[in-house]
Amino acid sequence: MIKSLALIIISAATFSFSGKFGSDVFEIYLNNKLVSQQFVAKHEAVKTLQLDQSVATGQVVVNYSHCGQVGTDRYILIKDEKNKVVKKWHFADAVGDKKNMSCNVKEILDLQKDNGNKFSLYYASKELPDGRLLATIVVNGERLSG
Repeated sequence: MIKSLALIIISAATFSFSGKFGSDVFEIYLNNKLVSQQFVAKHEAVKTLQLDQSVATGQVVVNYSHCGQVGTDRYILIKDEKNKVVKKWHFADAVGDKKNMSCNVKEILDLQKDNGNKFSLYYASKELPDGRLLATIVVNGERLSG
């Protein structure tokens, strides 16, 4: 009985400090550097990702986990200030540890030619068909010529 009670107390203590358990989580990397990690259940404010020509040859990588599981039929979307999709990347279902969704920064920078310099980065999947806003993207500096 004492062992059972001790196990219940330890379990309760463990889960009370782990607000991350069982919720969606996403990470955004810029050139292999973590720039945002958010747990959806915490309802944190959306972060802003600043992009400019100094990172034009880089990558934006997104990892999204649905309660510990990688989604299927995954997309990364870029929307303009009018909430119109201006770029869409489709990603194959994850196999093994291949869960990263990667976008070239230059492709995002090129969007400013016709769409301004402020965008929204969204994730969508079969499990989250309406999508989730992950970050605001602000493109700084001169417009790139094509």
